[in-house]
This record gives sequence, C-alpha cells and structure tokens, in this order.
Amino acid sequence: MENTATFLTIKQAAQQVNKSEQTIRRLVKQHAKTSHIQVEQTPKGNTYLISQTFLAQQYPSQAEPLPAVITQVQVPEVAELQRQLAERDQTIQQLQNRLLEQNDVLNALTNQVNSQRIGRIEELLLSQNEQLGELQKRLPEPGEAPVLLAEPEPAKKGFWQRVFGK
Repeated sequence: MENTATFLTIKQAAQQVNKSEQTIRRLVKQHAKTSHIQVEQTPKGNTYLISQTFLAQQYPSQAEPLPAVITQVQVPEVAELQRQLAERDQTIQQLQNRLLEQNDVLNALTNQVNSQRIGRIEELLLSQNEQLGELQKRLPEPGEAPVLLAEPEPAKKGFWQRVFGK
C-alpha cells in the first residue's frame, strides 16, 4: 500500500487534473473499495483520499504539463492570432453599437406609434363627448312635461266586433 504522501484530497485532485470536485467524487465512489482510495476518520466525518498515481492513470492528458516556452516558429502564429482576436473584438464592438442604435430607433418608433394611438383615442373620446352633449340637449328639462308622441290609431274593428259590439 502507498504512503499518505502520494494521496490527495478530492479538492487537491480536482485542481491537479483540472476537473470538478464532483467528477473526482464520482471516480472515488466507483473505486471506493480499491487500494487507490483511502478513507480517513475526522471529527466532521469521513475524508476520502485518492492516489496520485491512480489519478494520473485516469486522466493522463491532464497530468502532463503544458510547454511553458514558445518557440520562435510559434511567435508569428501568436501574433496573427492576436491580430485576428483584435479584429474580432472590434467587429463585436461595432455590432454592439449598431444594435444599440437600432434599439434607439425602435424605441423612437414605438413612442411615435403610441403617441398616434393616444391622439386617436383622445379624438374618439372628444367625438363621443360631443355626441353625448347633443343627446343630453334633446332630453327634456326636469320640470318640463315630457313630449308625448301621437297615440297610434286604434285598430279597425272586425265584422263580429261591429255586430255584437265587443
């Protein structure tokens, strides 16, 4: 069995292989009964430790460090990528500015349409108020006798009504 110096906590293991702690916990759970995983009793509960060599076997590409030195051949490529990135940033900025301008135009048009709608509604309300005023003028005053309409002519009596008088 390996000594505790080659075992890492879940947090240390996650940082070393650039994975989430949840990913390392799943790995620990799968191999909990093997010699690659150790359990330590702590006052707060169990702490799981994972073997550094086992971790390197599971995630070999993450265990290898990236080259720290850029070769002379890579310098022009890096400069070209930086130029392309600057162009892309500039394009994004231009598109954001255009989007803001279009948003301003859209807001102005919306305000104009709303103003027109409100004006039309006000016109309709004024027209209805005028019509109501005219109708109120036609109504009789409270003390006046109501204007009666002519009574309809009685219906002509039928033959039997004329004979028997009903």
